[in-house]
Amino acid sequence: MFNAAVGLRKALRSSSLGGAVRLARRGGGWKWRLACAGFCSVMMPWRAIGRTFAPTWRAAGCGRSIAAPLTLRRVVNEAGFEVGITMSPEEAEQLGLKPFGDGGAENETSPRRPKLYTHGPCCSPAAAQFVVPCAGFQDADEPEQQRMAEEALEKMRLNGFVVLESLLPAEWIRKLEAEAQAFLDLPQEGLIPQPLRAGRTEGHLAFTAPWASDWLLKNELILEVVAGYMTNMLAAGRTQEEQQWGLVQWLTSGASLDWFSLPEWGPKAGPLLEAPPAGCSDVGAAADEGPFFGRISLIRTPPGSEPQKHHRDINFPGPAAQVTAQVALTQLEANNGPLAYVPGSHRMLMPGFEVVANPPLGSVVLYDSFCEHRGIEHHGRKDRYAMYYEFETRGVFSGYTATHFGPSSGEHMKAFRAFVDPELREHVLRRQGSMVGA
Repeated sequence: MFNAAVGLRKALRSSSLGGAVRLARRGGGWKWRLACAGFCSVMMPWRAIGRTFAPTWRAAGCGRSIAAPLTLRRVVNEAGFEVGITMSPEEAEQLGLKPFGDGGAENETSPRRPKLYTHGPCCSPAAAQFVVPCAGFQDADEPEQQRMAEEALEKMRLNGFVVLESLLPAEWIRKLEAEAQAFLDLPQEGLIPQPLRAGRTEGHLAFTAPWASDWLLKNELILEVVAGYMTNMLAAGRTQEEQQWGLVQWLTSGASLDWFSLPEWGPKAGPLLEAPPAGCSDVGAAADEGPFFGRISLIRTPPGSEPQKHHRDINFPGPAAQVTAQVALTQLEANNGPLAYVPGSHRMLMPGFEVVANPPLGSVVLYDSFCEHRGIEHHGRKDRYAMYYEFETRGVFSGYTATHFGPSSGEHMKAFRAFVDPELREHVLRRQGSMVGA
């Protein structure tokens, strides 16, 4: 089994989150937060951790430089995950630290994968297998809606992502782009945007119109696919070491998503299940299984942004534990920073190509956060905006705390959860009931 564990680590190393330095406000000043998720100590160890440095600073009123030692230490939560450290931007600069270790941009040291584009002038017919046409879903009869949902779920399980083409009204989505720009440009009380990999910026949304809208967050197709797909409860009540051992078992058994439905890999009773530690998802309650709403944010990709490194948003506890919905607010094009996905990578398959999802406005891309992906370069002339919201199971480690995006972000997060969860849980419980009945 040792070789299997090493193989799993190597497979994830090139695409992991690794470490992350993020900007946060503490005591009236800006601070960089160094955080990591998944196999952080294996895939991108912070050489600064545990070492003492001697940066210089100028003493007030004396005009001379003084050496001040700075020691960085690991901050580990009760589940064994490294949550991170906090430092000022000046300290981060002195230590040569950047967001996600090296800024998160692709260094182009390895050959690039061929791309398949789902839409636009570069569209490839082969990319149609990753798309479900969803125009007219709201007006379709129940059998047709169910057919669309099952097709989307099948593609999600097979590829780790699915493009729900034209699911939402394009004219409504188009109006949100200006709202997104204003939201990130203007100060928001209690909310602080954070730097993201390769020059992007991310900010938590406020629970207010137009973001807290039924049509935007409670789409029946999205909720049904999420309810049917997310069956991984390995993180619920388990330490990082226990989750790693579970993933080894999953990998050596064939890496089937059905493996996570086995009773022995369901929630584990104990204090970690009752009260997930900092950086681990506290959605739902100890007795609950299946997905809940996680968090919601806006991401801005400015012109000139470099391509990101291939990465997974989470590493533990593997696939089917966290799903992200991307709603582009700017029309995605081949070269304005859309996301590219490696199909099958959530099941540890590497096909040798990536799929660039650039569907028409009003489309939604659902992807497993364990699926390898990246934002590609932005050669356009204006900022690209997209809204992202996540669904997750209890205990999943992302490294984010309730106040990561500012002191009020936790309150807004809880409000969004209370808004979406009742409808989502209806889908979850109905599916769980049908499985018991079968």
